Amino acid sequence: MKIAISGSNGLVGSHLCDFLQTEFRAEIVKIPRERLYGDVKSLANLLDGANVIIHLSGASILSRWTNNRKKIIRDSRVETTKNLCKAVALLKNKPEQFICTSAVGIYSSLNEHSEESEEYFHDFLGKVCIEWEQAAMQMQKLDVATVIFRLGVVLSKHGGIIQKSLPFFKLGIGGRLGSGKQQFPFIHVDDLIKVYGFVINEKTKGIYNLVAPERVNNAYFTKMMAKTLNRPAFCHIPSFILRLLLGEASTVLLNGQTILPNRLKKEGFEYKYLTLEGALCALI
Repeated sequence: MKIAISGSNGLVGSHLCDFLQTEFRAEIVKIPRERLYGDVKSLANLLDGANVIIHLSGASILSRWTNNRKKIIRDSRVETTKNLCKAVALLKNKPEQFICTSAVGIYSSLNEHSEESEEYFHDFLGKVCIEWEQAAMQMQKLDVATVIFRLGVVLSKHGGIIQKSLPFFKLGIGGRLGSGKQQFPFIHVDDLIKVYGFVINEKTKGIYNLVAPERVNNAYFTKMMAKTLNRPAFCHIPSFILRLLLGEASTVLLNGQTILPNRLKKEGFEYKYLTLEGALCALI
């Protein structure tokens, strides 16, 4: 099996390449960032012969959103996806499956959301996710089975929120963000990687919410980090401080969504880490 992957050097991509080479004995074709923005014919040549394309590329969202930064965030997701579709359209032998990343940030922070929910959040990130998914679904018109993963917070000791917050919690100065009541939909990186293998094996298509079944909020995440490390966590970063530091981007930390991974449950996916406590104990 030949699998082409964008964002292969990122947090998820680096784990995924190792997994696919081990479990599927796959030939991995890494798609360089510049090829995603370059000549479509050149990109098509790189993708030729791939059975599966996995699109993970996307600029970091956790920085102050200037107009230029917003353009980078959007283009790294939407325009690169459009270019992948254009490249695949040029191929005589098209891939069997296209797996594109999205985020649970597409949903509003009100109510519960299964994959069928269309109650979207129309802030900047929500609109980017909507555009991103619309671009990805164009692949279906090329008769390529298209999968969209709406990712929650990925827990890994090699990056993301664990790596960023761990030093503070070890010093006993970790704490909740804002009210702490905002939902914290999470998934352990090992389970995330397993889902990729699951959908490739099952040859599925459509939208999946990639979160663990347990519903928790930011205050509970803080409590579990402190408990796992046996450290206090009495600090608190007020909402207004985060807004001063990050501006509009503070919504990433202060808003949360209640997410239901209904498709994974229905299709029989077996999680290794069902709870936040179990995930953190395995990572810290």
